[in-house]
Amino acid sequence: MASHGVPRTSAGSAGRGREAELQKIQEYRSLVDQVNTKVNSNDNYTNELFQLTTQLLEWNPEYYTIWNHRRRLLRHFFDHGNNNSNNNNSEGNSNHIQQHLTTDLTFLIPLLRKFPKCYWIWNYRLWLLSEASRLLPPSTTYKLWQQELALVGKMLSIDSRNFHGWGYRRKVFAAMEELSTEINASTDASMTEAEFEYTTRMIKSNLSNFSAWHRRSKLIPRLLEERNASFDERCRFLDE
Repeated sequence: MASHGVPRTSAGSAGRGREAELQKIQEYRSLVDQVNTKVNSNDNYTNELFQLTTQLLEWNPEYYTIWNHRRRLLRHFFDHGNNNSNNNNSEGNSNHIQQHLTTDLTFLIPLLRKFPKCYWIWNYRLWLLSEASRLLPPSTTYKLWQQELALVGKMLSIDSRNFHGWGYRRKVFAAMEELSTEINASTDASMTEAEFEYTTRMIKSNLSNFSAWHRRSKLIPRLLEERNASFDERCRFLDE
């Protein structure tokens, strides 16, 4: 029976809910203990530990120490490759590294959907792409950053005022600009023009999107510089 429109909860139902909650807490603590035990052991660069960090981060992505353990494990995997003979050459090792990176980037997507404002997920994702820039050929890395720009665009279409997403987008944009210079990517389209148009669309969809306004304010000086705008052209642009 409901009281004032609020369903009553029986003592038995509440008790079962409490038991389930305590069970989850015990499972979580057990998983934390497993990870810490393996980290402190002599054999702490294993796939088993890596999978345990996956489980723990799916449960609690705010546990930033576990992200650091995961970084350490991946760097070990990058440095040592795998045991297959076809990875004894640079091309094979690059493929091995790229596979690890793309698998981990894919792992993060459901976490971002569930925890879109968790700083540690965004930060770790940026680290993965930075590792790609450090270890993989520029042309390969550029494609990963392009995919990332598309992904963050989708995330912002869901929550257009997510300031974590906007900050991340600025970093992705900067990395793409640097790489495009490095690989001499020839394109008639200005990245600044495209990004400015993106802010226009986002503001039109939500006028109170302050993150989009901020991004736009940073792009305007660059945009006018790229256009070689005269004083009068700058005045007209700002008036509009």
